[in-house]
Amino acid sequence: MKQRRMVSFDTETDEYLQQYMKEQHFRFPGDAIARICQEHQTLKEEKQETPKQIVPVPSVEEMVGAISEKINQLMETERHFLRNEWFCMEESMKRSMVEVFEQVEEKQAAKRGELVAAFLERYNK
Repeated sequence: MKQRRMVSFDTETDEYLQQYMKEQHFRFPGDAIARICQEHQTLKEEKQETPKQIVPVPSVEEMVGAISEKINQLMETERHFLRNEWFCMEESMKRSMVEVFEQVEEKQAAKRGELVAAFLERYNK
């Protein structure tokens, strides 16, 4: 439902209204004024909401503390990763060395067996 009103404007306001009507393609001044009022109300509400959304900036000490804590967490994670990698590498080296020693012992035992067999063969002659 619309209300009829008689309004009068100064020249500057009337020129602004006419320019706004051309830009927004309004045919009647009442529609343009209604739109301007809606935009004004929206801006007013946004300004009232803005202070609620502003988050206080933390102090330098708080930021340094938070950054230090994050760095410590990252370093701890990296230290655990490196320790686990080192442990896996150590275990792999141990397994490899055990395999090598077993192979060497098998070869030495075989050579000793050959030597003993050769010695016994010569002794039997």
